Amino acid sequence: MFKKIKSLFSVPTNKPDLALSQLLALSKQIPLLYFLLISNTAFVAYTHFAFAPLFLTVYMPTAFSSICIVRLVSWWKMRHATPSADKAAQRLRSTVYISAGFGLLMSAWGLTIFPYGGPEEKAHVAFFMAITTIACIFCLTHLRAAALALALVTVIPFAIHFALLGSTVMTAVAINMVLVSSVMIYTLSIHFGEFNTMVEQKVNLEKTYIESVRLSNENHKFANLDSLTGMPNRRRFFAELGAAISGAERNKKALAVGLIDLDGFKAVNDLYGHSIGDALLVEASKRMQTHKNWSVFMARLGGDEFGFILQCDHHAQSAIKFGRELCEILRLQYVLGDFSADVSASCGVAMFPDNGKTAEKLLEYADYALYQAKAEATGGTVVFTPKHHEQLRFVHQINQALRNADLVKELSLDFQPIIDKAKGKIVSFEALARWNSPIVGQVPPATFIVTAERSNLIDKLTYVLFDKFLSHLAEWPEHITASFNLSARNLASPETALHILAAVQKSGIAPKRIVFEVTETAVMADFDRALKTLTLLRNLGASIALDDFGTGYSSLGYVHRLPLDKIKIDREFILEIHQSEKAKNIVRTVVDMCRNLGVPCIAEGVETEAQAQAVQGIGCTLMQGYFFGRPVPACEIGKLFELEFVTKRQKNRLRIA
Repeated sequence: MFKKIKSLFSVPTNKPDLALSQLLALSKQIPLLYFLLISNTAFVAYTHFAFAPLFLTVYMPTAFSSICIVRLVSWWKMRHATPSADKAAQRLRSTVYISAGFGLLMSAWGLTIFPYGGPEEKAHVAFFMAITTIACIFCLTHLRAAALALALVTVIPFAIHFALLGSTVMTAVAINMVLVSSVMIYTLSIHFGEFNTMVEQKVNLEKTYIESVRLSNENHKFANLDSLTGMPNRRRFFAELGAAISGAERNKKALAVGLIDLDGFKAVNDLYGHSIGDALLVEASKRMQTHKNWSVFMARLGGDEFGFILQCDHHAQSAIKFGRELCEILRLQYVLGDFSADVSASCGVAMFPDNGKTAEKLLEYADYALYQAKAEATGGTVVFTPKHHEQLRFVHQINQALRNADLVKELSLDFQPIIDKAKGKIVSFEALARWNSPIVGQVPPATFIVTAERSNLIDKLTYVLFDKFLSHLAEWPEHITASFNLSARNLASPETALHILAAVQKSGIAPKRIVFEVTETAVMADFDRALKTLTLLRNLGASIALDDFGTGYSSLGYVHRLPLDKIKIDREFILEIHQSEKAKNIVRTVVDMCRNLGVPCIAEGVETEAQAQAVQGIGCTLMQGYFFGRPVPACEIGKLFELEFVTKRQKNRLRIA
């Protein structure tokens, strides 16, 4: 009970927001309280000046009013102040004590001056004490403890004093004062409770608002920033690109839109794990954000692809210079904990407005320029040109023709022999895709295969070509094997693997007669999926050959993990093998590696007798190239079986009439 009563006269210390709200409300009301005290005291002193001593009418009112003025000024200055919660609580506690003190002083002075004067002067004092007490309680409504303290030290003495005067009127006044004060205190308690609730609701609303702002900022961050690198993401890039194009068009300015790809990143990611790959991407993003002398916006678009929007002049040289700078810093070695990695970068750029005026066109052209950079100059920058536009137009034409083609009718296979020079006989053939379109004519494989991969038609082409491959193989002697090339998309497609399995089983051909050729680049596009597909085909009973070895991401770190049966040395190393000691040493190293791994190697691109002798001198007897035979249609393969391989120069070329 005592604790509950005590709590009514105390200021809570665990509600800082309530204390600050109370102080703010009181700073607007207490100055009025002191103004009323000064005014009402002056009026009583004036009406009693002729009856009461100067001590009661001049000296005490003057001292009392002076204190009130000081307090009034102090509170007036606090109207726009923002104190700490501790200082606010301290100020409220002092206000409780001061309110009680002022109440005692007012009651003592009023009851002391009451006997002086006539009935009117006495009524004035009673009115003064009653109305001033009520006004003060109202002004202290937001600080319940102060209002209650003031009410107790004024109402109780007032009621006792006037009730003991023996006057019916004064007794009635005392009772009225007690009743009015009781109602006011009850109302004050209700109001204070509502005020407390309102403050709590306000605080909760503010917390909710702050939390919603925080969540909104986080959502904005997640929606517009890449979570790994902290760079702007694809969504933000497209928003910035749209705004940049509008601004450049309005101000007649130029823009360079570029795409950057890390060459060799997938190899690092697959060989050393995603944590190393992520660390490489983070380091690459930091390097790309060191451009201080360029007005550029950069973003990570996904995987190892980044994009930039460069403010530049209408000449492409600025874009080329910027792209080269980026490629240079991205080419530097990456030290990632205990690992080090070397990757390069390729950059494709499209210019606004010269190449295009929409985001879609600019990105399409930048992507094509990037493709050209990767194909022609790894680690370089290519700007889209009218020549590329003509090439791209042709690619679109090829793509459209490919989509509308009768693939079963238009696709065919040529076969190039693989020979064992030491034994002087053909041991296998490589199937090479051909497309003769009635619309665009004979299309090189390098063109339509790439187009098919980019337009998601490669699986459809593979199904048709593989069915033709099996039908040709079924017509040949059972000891003859043949190889079939699989693309990166094929290796990453479980559906294609299942189709191949079903087709082989349906054909009745022994799987050991089939060799699937894959390039290093195709394998590293998605190493994990490629490994699963190759393992599946190997378990079928087929053989696996790694094509173009040495031109991609040659590394024992993955070669020993692949289920390989053959390795084909890229033609680039055979071209000068009889002239260059360096080329000869490279081929020798590959041959020794194959010998150590226990897999045969095949030299591709043998075109002269000197090359053939140099390759055989190193210890590689399996060869393929124009020197032994060009690719021929399947219908002419039978003639090759009738020819005997001989070693003399004038007879060792397999001539096909």
